Order: sequence, then C-alpha cells, then structure tokens
Amino acid sequence: MELVRFSALERHYGANEVFSGIAGVIRDGDKIGLVGPNGGGKSSLVRLLAGRDEADGGTIVLARERRLGYLAQDAAESGPQTLRAAFDEAMAGGNAAEWEMRATLNRFDFATGDLDRPLREFSGGQRTRALLARTLLEQPDWLVLDEPTNHLDLDTVRWLESFVARDPRAFLIVSHDRYFLETVATEIWELDGGQLAVYDVKQGRAYTAYVEQREARRDQQRRDYEASLSERKRQRAVIDELRTHGSHNYSAVWSREKAFARVEVAATPSAERRKIGVALRSARRATSGPAVEIKGITKAYDRTLFAGVSATFTRGERVAIVGPNGSGKTTFLRILSGELAPDRGSVRYGTGLRTAGYSQSSVDDLPAGATAVEAVMRMGVTDQEARGLLGRLNLGGDAGDKPVEAFSGGERRRIMLARLMAQRADCLFLDEPTNDLDIPSREALEDVLADYDGALFVVSHDRYLLKRLGERVVAIRDGAAHVVPADYETYERRLHAPAAPPAPANGAAETQKPGRHVAHEAKLAAGRRKRAVTETEARVAQLDAERKLLEDQFAASALYDDPERVVELGRELERVREATDAAMAAWEAAVAAFDAG
Repeated sequence: MELVRFSALERHYGANEVFSGIAGVIRDGDKIGLVGPNGGGKSSLVRLLAGRDEADGGTIVLARERRLGYLAQDAAESGPQTLRAAFDEAMAGGNAAEWEMRATLNRFDFATGDLDRPLREFSGGQRTRALLARTLLEQPDWLVLDEPTNHLDLDTVRWLESFVARDPRAFLIVSHDRYFLETVATEIWELDGGQLAVYDVKQGRAYTAYVEQREARRDQQRRDYEASLSERKRQRAVIDELRTHGSHNYSAVWSREKAFARVEVAATPSAERRKIGVALRSARRATSGPAVEIKGITKAYDRTLFAGVSATFTRGERVAIVGPNGSGKTTFLRILSGELAPDRGSVRYGTGLRTAGYSQSSVDDLPAGATAVEAVMRMGVTDQEARGLLGRLNLGGDAGDKPVEAFSGGERRRIMLARLMAQRADCLFLDEPTNDLDIPSREALEDVLADYDGALFVVSHDRYLLKRLGERVVAIRDGAAHVVPADYETYERRLHAPAAPPAPANGAAETQKPGRHVAHEAKLAAGRRKRAVTETEARVAQLDAERKLLEDQFAASALYDDPERVVELGRELERVREATDAAMAAWEAAVAAFDAG
C-alpha cells in the first residue's frame, strides 16, 4: 500500500531554490535512507512529507487514516520538559497502555527515577533516546526520522539498527551513518543539486550497492553527455560546411539548422569527488619504533574508568578507541595526547615525536579575524593547497575568503579538519572527527587519513571510518580498558558472534559438522522465542483489557448499593493487577531473549 506519493515538488527560500520537480513514493515496509550533502534539502523534504512545512509547488498525497511518527533533527533541543511529559504526550496521542510505557522506559535504558528529571539535564544522547522513545510510543503506522543516530553511542545505534531492520513498518531516515544505512535500508534516495535519484538496494549491503550504482549512473551520464556534445559538434560542422561552400539550397541549410536546434544536450554529469591536492604527511617516515608507550595508567572520577592499562603503540599504527558514552574514551585519548595526567601510571613518547589533535572544542582555536584560507595556510601550506583542502570539505569558492566567525559550528569544524590535514605531525589524536560532517566530507577525510603514514588514535562512533582505519582497538567498558590485538572489523565481528557451545562433558572432540540439523534447530529456537514474545504480549493485552473493564465497573455509581459486590470486584481487580505484573515480567524476559537470540 502506498503511504505517500509526491510529484513535481518544489521548495525554495527566497531566491534560493532548494529543489524542484522531484517525485517519489513510500510504500508499506519500505526502509528508505535519504542521503546527500549538508544544505542539499534533506530536512526540507522530510518536513514537507511530515506536514510541518508547505511546498512551494507540486503535490503530496497521503494515505488516509495512517498515522505518521516524526523525529525532527532538532527535537532534542526543544520539546517537553521532562521524560514523563514526553511519554504522557505520546500516550495521549496514541493507544499505548501503561505497561507499554514501562517497557519503552526499560528498552531505552531509563530508570523510573529519570521520569521527572528535566530533559535539559540529560546528555545529548539521552535526549535523543527520550524523543525517539516518545515517537515509538505514539504507535505510528510509519515513521520519518531525521538523523536519529546523532549523539547515540554504538550500543544504542546497534539496537536501533536491529529494531528498524525487523520492524514491519515503513521508515524514511535521514542519516550520514553509512554503516547504519548499510544494515537497514531497502532503498537509498540521494538528494543532490536539487535532484532526487532513487536506488533500489538490498538490505544488509545497502550503502555498498548504492555507491556501486551511483558510480555506474555517473559513468552513463558522462557517456551520454559526451555523445550529445559530439552529435551537436558533428551537425554544426555539416551546417558550417554547407555555408562555407556557398550552397544555394537554403531549404537544406534551414532544415539542418532546425534539426540542430532539436538536438538536446544530455544532463551535465554529477560532480565527482575531487582528490585533495595535498596529502597529510608526518614529519618523518613511519618506522616500527614506538610512538606512545603507556604503563599502568589509571583514571577515576566518581568511579573508575580504567585501571592498570599498559601497551606500546608504534609509529604508523592506527588505533580505534571505542566504548559506550561515558565509558572514558575521550579521557583515555586526552591522557595519550598529554592533555590530561593519569591518576597513576606513565605515558612516554618516541624521540622527537610531533603531535597534533582535534576535538569538538578545537573550533575555539581558530585564529580570530582570519579568513578560512588564511587559517589553513598558517599550518604551512600554500593558498592553492588550502583552497583545495577546504573545497574538498565543501567549503570551496568564495567561502574560503569569509572570516572564520561567519561560519556555522559544523563549518568551523571542517575548517579545523582542513588545518589538521595541512600539518606535518608524527601522531594524530582525533576525537569524533566526523561529527556534523556529511557523507562526502567524511569520505574526503577518510581518504586523507588512509594515506597518512604517522600514528593515529581516533575516538569515533562512525563504524565505516573505524572499519577502514582501525588496525588495533582499545575497548573501554564497565571500568576497564582492553587493548585488542585485532582490527576493528574483526573486533566488531567477534563482539556480536554467538557464543560457542560448551565442550562435551566427556571431553571428546566434537566430530559432527554443522549441517541441516543444526540450522533446523536454530530456526526452531528462533521460532520459539518469537512465539514467546507474541504470546506474552497477547496475555498482557488481555489482562490490560480485563483491568479496564473492572475499573469501568468501579466507576458505576449503582455499584455502591451492593457492598459485597464492591469487595468482590476489589479482590478481582487486585488479582488482575498482580497477574499483569507477572505477565509484564514474562514479556520483558521474552523480549530480552528474542533480542539476544
């Protein structure tokens, strides 16, 4: 069933046209990832489809009686004052029961005590989770999510991936998280240059397929464009030849001129990613010698973040530092860089090691009054190289001559990254370098970092970047830091691999190879877990209906003319409430088993 169909859609702000003439359809079960450069109109499009703004042209047809759930990009900055207020709004607008609110609270890792805390006291990730929980609790028929993974740690992003991939409803999701798109999308919509291109992809390798199809489409565009130019050139030559030789057959010349006017030039090929003209180089060639050596480092605030960590990281090594929000990743990076002292232990650097770093607060280090180009040139590159770096991060053209104070926060981060690329350091410390960057800018940064021959330490939630760059992993969680002797892709695979079955009790080696029987048993087990969730959900819903019926009977004024009936109903209501609590516990256990399965 079609949920929404739009055609000839236009949006502009004053004289600035964001897009025009775009069309698309969203159907039941679609998982659509909307991508494109920052400023390309993604949020403008979803706001139109969500009914928050009005189009300047075109039509939008929505299915009747189908409720939309919408999570705006800036939802975490506004909205309700407390978590309880957010949940009350959702339950008032939808049909969710009290037990579903409690389940949502648990699913999004909130405690009962969090309900009355002001949302402004929550971290960015907690606010995003709170507003996402409210959106789901509204029980919409389809959802539009604008950058839902912003500020979420990897554990929560993985949960959201699993939820969206398995949920039967349709989703339209704006995201720069390529790994997330890879996992959940069944279609990719690319909005760039005011045009919307649709790519049909397979869930599980969606982003990879999109990149392959995009490059094939651009190759075809280029061939069509070159062929149309060649045809116009050929016809113009024929006309010029007729005129040059003084043909008196004016009708033939006129006919040729009309034919020439009808030859259309194919669309100009989409702009391709340009290679940065300057590479990120270390001051000296990478060697196998030590870059950073740590011995027994420990750090604690109100609790221990990590203790007794020792390791040697060599020159040229690329290290990914991962863990949940608040686990101590940034603290560990600051200790490695020398910005923060450990409580115990020591940090030593290789002889003559030159370091540079980037953090979310680095934008405060931009030179006041300087233009973007001047700020980058101060790192030791020429005007042309500085403009190349800025252009590669989508700050090209006249933008390079604007003062740094004139840029937005996200644009200033890109200027800082361009300054970082221009330095000649032997060791880089990067804290969330891809935050607020669109996909083209992320790919540009990765290209440069992949060619860098110094040591690299990076804290990031961008798994695509970690997969490409992380040769070694430091995993921080639950008060401990473990140096994993594996690349990030291997670490991620091991982290989510099912536990190995216990060895046979008699110690004999298992000789039977996995086969149809094992696969069949796994399928049966998955079916049992799914049925358990369905059955416990039905039981909770049944008891909830019984409770409501009893409460309605209590509301009848005539009831109190029969004291014995009042007592009987009271006992019955207490029994149903206790049964509901037990059923709710069984449902939560079934959901946990299903999610873990």
